[in-house]
Formats: sequence, C-alpha cells, structure tokens
Amino acid sequence: MFICLPELYNHSREMLSLIEKDIEYSNKIINDLLDYSREMQLELTKTTPKSMIRDALAMIRVPRNIKVQDMTQNKPLVKVDVEKMKRVLINVIKNAVDAMPKGGKLTFRSRRIAESFELTFTDTGVGMSKDVLNKIWTPLFTTKAKGMGFGLSICKRMVEAHGGKLDVESSVNKGTTVKVIIPLKPRIEGGERIWIRTPESSLLTTTKA
Repeated sequence: MFICLPELYNHSREMLSLIEKDIEYSNKIINDLLDYSREMQLELTKTTPKSMIRDALAMIRVPRNIKVQDMTQNKPLVKVDVEKMKRVLINVIKNAVDAMPKGGKLTFRSRRIAESFELTFTDTGVGMSKDVLNKIWTPLFTTKAKGMGFGLSICKRMVEAHGGKLDVESSVNKGTTVKVIIPLKPRIEGGERIWIRTPESSLLTTTKA
C-alpha cells in the first residue's frame, strides 16, 4: 500500500486545523466561565460613543448584504472601561448580524439622557419571540448551534458594573433593538464587589452592602 505524501500532508494540515479550532473554542468556554464568575475590574478612560462603535466595527466582518448606518455622535465625552465596552458592543453587533442571514439594515444611534448616555442598536432581522426574550439573560441559554450562552450574561454584568443597564426589545420577523445605557460618571455603588481603577487615582474597591 502506497501513501501519497501530498495527500498525507494535506490531511495532517486539516486535522491540525480542526484541533486548533477545538482548542480555541474550549478556551473560549473556559474564559467565559471565568469571566462570568470572577470579580469585575474596571479601568476607566475617556472616550466617545462614535469612537467605541468605530473600534467595535473594526473587529467585525459585516456581510455586504447588510447596510450599516452609523448615526452616533462624538459627544458626550464618557468614562468607561474601553476594552470591556468594546467586548459588549462586538457581542451586540455580531448578534445583530447573525439575525440577518438574508441581509438587512443595522443602525447605531447615540444620545445623552440626563446624566447618562444611550447607545442604540437596531436591526431588521428575524427577531425573537417573547419566550426567547425572557430567557436571553439566563446563563447557558442559547439559540445558536455552537455556543455556551454566556455572551449576553457577561455583557450584562459588564454594563451593570459601570452602573448601567442593558435592554432588549424584539418582535418576530420585525427585528431587534438593543439599548446600552451608561452613566456619564461611574457610580461606585451597588452591584457585586467591583474593582475600579482609573489612571489618575488609586485603586478603589466597592462592596455591595
């Protein structure tokens, strides 16, 4: 029996690629579990709503059949953990893209509401039923074929660690709107134990009463 070396080489490459993907997915599951259970540490820096959207979009490949309309503004100046907020926005945008397999429109808006700012993400995708909508914050609940269901739960914790709120409204076959509301100034109160570190101050620790 003769083995063609090029075929053996290609088969080995395919197997190694598959193993690497499985390891990467396993690492993601482990990291999600750790992120969900560990204390939240925030490093606050100044940025703008438009800058946050721009940074998040740079990490995502949006299909050509989806039109993106960015109506966010360069104000107000906000103070957030940029990396954590980027993760939140990437997750929200990816979910919106996944909800429009046949194409559609994704719109970003921002506005100031009293002492907070609001980022709104509206898609024209498949939407969610009330039953699914009531379960999306539950850890391990997912409607995707491949996933552990920690994404939105972790994002909710990250937003709440800033003293903010994450809201979702959806209708089947009409689309979904996600609202991320964050105080302009961090609220160092409430929530589980949260470590907040700012460049101009020492480490602050807050504990829920």
